[in-house]
Amino acid sequence: MKLDGSLLLLAATDLANHLACRHLTELDRAVAEGRLGAPVWRDPALELLQERGLAHERGFVESLRAGGLDVVDLRDVEGASAAERTLQAMRQGAGAIVQGELCEGRWRGRADVLVRVASPSALGDWSYEVYDTKLAQETRGGTVLQLCLYSDLLGRRQGRAPEYMHVVKPGEGFPRETFRLADFQAYYRLVKGRLEEAVDRPPSGSTYPNPTNHCDV
Repeated sequence: MKLDGSLLLLAATDLANHLACRHLTELDRAVAEGRLGAPVWRDPALELLQERGLAHERGFVESLRAGGLDVVDLRDVEGASAAERTLQAMRQGAGAIVQGELCEGRWRGRADVLVRVASPSALGDWSYEVYDTKLAQETRGGTVLQLCLYSDLLGRRQGRAPEYMHVVKPGEGFPRETFRLADFQAYYRLVKGRLEEAVDRPPSGSTYPNPTNHCDV
């Protein structure tokens, strides 16, 4: 969550955080608006987990290269240039795009990997679907919502909503769990709308830090 003038920009993490804990949304908003300082302590175990996640993503990307896909890697590209480079790679029909930047209005998303599929779109005889690399063997609701946001933003860029979205898990051959976007769109719109309402109204202090599973994170 970031403040751009008077508008709070939102990302996939904000969507998952709101599903996990409404009070966390209020804390993130207070930090974005400068009313609260962000925590300075970081759990070393979480940093190790993040490094394992990055290694998992790198391994999956290398498997795509080994399978013959031409890969455009945007991991080191930041800012507006990232969104421009992502759209350029999509128009050129790259086989896979790593850390592609997707945006529409106040929403931002950085998908782990966009993979080309043989479904026509405004780009040409192809389009893209989202692949998200996760260490967990069980896919949680927050992950599905993040995939829905990436797929929604991707659909606006390519003029066609992707039919499927995928979670890539650790293991031999990088096993994948595939979800049909249409099965989750109604719930995604509901949670997304609730988050937008929460950040657009004046801070009320009405939320309370009731313990949730997300407190461990």
